[in-house]
Amino acid sequence: MPNGLLAKPADFGTYSEPNPNVLLKYDTPVIVISAAEVNLLLAEAAVRGWYTGEDAATAYAKGVTSAMKNWTLFGAAGVITDNQIKGYLAANTFPTSGTTEAKLDAINTQLWVSLYPDEQEVWANYRRSGYPKLTPVNVPGNATGGTIPRRLLYPPTEESVNSTQVNIAIQRQGRNELTTRMWWDKQ
Repeated sequence: MPNGLLAKPADFGTYSEPNPNVLLKYDTPVIVISAAEVNLLLAEAAVRGWYTGEDAATAYAKGVTSAMKNWTLFGAAGVITDNQIKGYLAANTFPTSGTTEAKLDAINTQLWVSLYPDEQEVWANYRRSGYPKLTPVNVPGNATGGTIPRRLLYPPTEESVNSTQVNIAIQRQGRNELTTRMWWDKQ
């Protein structure tokens, strides 16, 4: 939006949304850790020199392919053909001759996409890796002043029944604010 303004309410009708008849049913599959996530993390490990079982480009392609194949778990509407996957990989190639930064960006952007609809895991990986490069949006009354939240708050109930431990944790990690980084958060 120009000048960082919010979309007009009429504009919200143009955004896509998850199909509640697929993703919000009681029998919707829950993926705890997928082959896509494993392969993309192996690709990152290969880039960092921590894994030599295969090269990063191979693990990246396996991860993207697995992520797209996972959608078959949600029914026929989720089927992505092998040709569509090949086309996507051709348009989103792994930057084998790129910088470490470019490689990590490519891998973790695909990981960010592949983890949908697990918003907690997406958020955790974003904070761990710093990818993809997101643009924060500030709206009136925003509790973070226009920055992406870094952690959840300790709830008032925890403060009331376990205040000693909450205060110890706050002393160790910092204030009980949405913008206080966790110890493992990408700086």
